[in-house]
Amino acid sequence: MSVPRAARALDVLLALAGLVLAAALLTWRTALPAGPLTALRPEDVVVAAAPLLAARWWLAPPRVGPARPGRVVAIAVAAYAAVFSFVAVARHWSFRTHALDLGQYAQNMYHLARGVPPVDTILGWHAWGNHLSPIFYPLAPLTLVLPGPAHLLVLQSVALALGAVPVYLLARPRVGDRLAAALAALYLAHPSLHGINVRDFHPAALAVPLLLAAMWAAEAGRWPLFWGATVLALATREDAAIAVVGLGLWLALARRRPLLGAALAVASVGWLFVAVHRVMPAFRDDGAYPYIAAHYAHLGTTLGEVLLSPLTRPLAVLGAVASWPRVTYVLALLAPLGFLPALAPVASAGALPALAQNVLSDYPVLFWYRTQYQSFVLPFLVVGAVAGVERLARAPAPPWLARPRLRPGPVLAAAALAAIVLSARTVNELAVSSWWPRPSLRAAHALLARVPPGATVSAADPFFPHLYDRADVHLFPRALPRSEWAVVRAADLGVRAPRGLEVRRDGDLVAFRPAGGGPVTMRVVGEAGDVLLLRRAGAQ
Repeated sequence: MSVPRAARALDVLLALAGLVLAAALLTWRTALPAGPLTALRPEDVVVAAAPLLAARWWLAPPRVGPARPGRVVAIAVAAYAAVFSFVAVARHWSFRTHALDLGQYAQNMYHLARGVPPVDTILGWHAWGNHLSPIFYPLAPLTLVLPGPAHLLVLQSVALALGAVPVYLLARPRVGDRLAAALAALYLAHPSLHGINVRDFHPAALAVPLLLAAMWAAEAGRWPLFWGATVLALATREDAAIAVVGLGLWLALARRRPLLGAALAVASVGWLFVAVHRVMPAFRDDGAYPYIAAHYAHLGTTLGEVLLSPLTRPLAVLGAVASWPRVTYVLALLAPLGFLPALAPVASAGALPALAQNVLSDYPVLFWYRTQYQSFVLPFLVVGAVAGVERLARAPAPPWLARPRLRPGPVLAAAALAAIVLSARTVNELAVSSWWPRPSLRAAHALLARVPPGATVSAADPFFPHLYDRADVHLFPRALPRSEWAVVRAADLGVRAPRGLEVRRDGDLVAFRPAGGGPVTMRVVGEAGDVLLLRRAGAQ
C-alpha cells in the first residue's frame, strides 16, 4: 500500500520536529536566558508537533506488526518505571523536592524503622496527626537498607507503572489482547499519572495500582487478593476511604453485587469518621482535623456537614461544581481517555466520590489534573474507559446510521494525542539542564554532607529532604535558636527572608532575630553557588 505524498511530507516535518525537540532538550534552561533556542521549551515543540502527528495518522494510519500484546505491556511498564524513576530522582538531586511530602514522609518512615515515634518536625507533632498512613509500617524497613529518600521516588514510579498490569488483565477478556494493551499504554500516558509521579512522594499514589488490582481481582473472582488490595488502599491515607466508597459503588453497580458494595461503602464511611474525628485528633496538639476547615469551610465545619451539604447547601454545591475551573479539570481528566468513561457511566461510577471530594473543595490544587489528589479518581476512570471501549467494539451499528460507526482505534488514537498535549510539560524534565550533575550541585551536596548525623539543623525547604535522617531537623527558620547548623539559600538571608525573621549579614557572620525570640548569630562555614552552610558562632 503506497503512502500518500502528503503523508510523506508530514513525515519530513515530524522528523524536523524531532530534531528541534532534541536541540531544545540539550539547550533549554529554566532560567530562560537570551537566545531563540535556549528559550524554546521542549513542551512547546511537543504541542506544536501533535497536530502534525494527528494529520499523519489520519492520512495513513500506522501499520502495527504482529507484536505480542503482553510483551508490549511489559516493555511499556519497564520503560515508564525507568523514565519516571530517573526524572523523580533527578528532581531530588537538583533540589526540586520539598520538605512537605518527600521530606516529612522520609523522616516518618526513618523513625518508624528504628522504633521511634514518627514525630513530624515540620508540624511539631506525631505524623498521624497530619495524615493517617499505616502503610508506612511495612514500607519503613526499606530505610534500613536503602539510603536516602530516593528509594521512595523509585518505589512510587514502579508502583504506578505496575498499575498497567491489572488494566491489561481486566481489559483482555473484554476487548481482546491488542485493545487491552492499548488501554494499558493509555493509562501509562495519562497526564494525571505523570503529575502524581513528579510531585515528590505521596502515599496516596500507591492507591492507584492497589485500586486497579482490587477491581481486576473482583472481576476475576480472586477475593483474597481483592480484600488485601482494598485494605492496603485504605492504609495509604485516611481519605482513601472515599476511594473505597467508590469501590463499593463500583461493586454494587458495575459488578451487580449491591449488598457487598453497600457494606464496603458503609464500612469505609465509618472508618473515615473514626479516623478524622477520633484517631487523628488524638495525635495533634490542637485536637482537630485541619483539612475540613481548610478545604470545605464553605460547606460546613464537620465531616457530617460536608457530606450532607448537597441537601443542606445545594446552591453552594452547584456553584462549586459548575465553575469553569472545575469543568476544565474534568475535561482534562477525560480527554486523555477519549471520553470513553462517559460511554460507560455505570462502570465509571466509582470515580464519583473522589471527584466530589475534589470539585467541592475551594482549594485549587485538588481540582488541578496534575496533582496527587487524582490518585483516587484515575483508577475508576481507566476502568470506565475499558468498559467504553468494550461498548464501542461490541455494540452493533444502529440501522439509521449512514456512516460506519465509531471504532475503538480512532478514539484511542485521539485520546493518545490529547494525552501527549496535556502531558507535554513532563518532557521538560528530560532536558539536560534538569538533571545534569553540574559542579555547583555536587558542591552543594558536599556541603550538606558536612552536617553530622547527630546535629540539630534548621534547613530551607529544598534541603530538608536531604537532611531528613539527622537527629533533629527542622524547616528553616523553625528551631533556629537551638540549632547548631543551618542550610539556606542566599536569598533566604535577603529578599526571600521568612516573614517575621530579621536578618543582618556582615561578611561571614549572620545575625538572626526570630519573631518573639532572642538574637542568634551564625557563621557561614561553606558556600556553593547560592547554597550556604551556617554554624552557630563559637561552635567547634
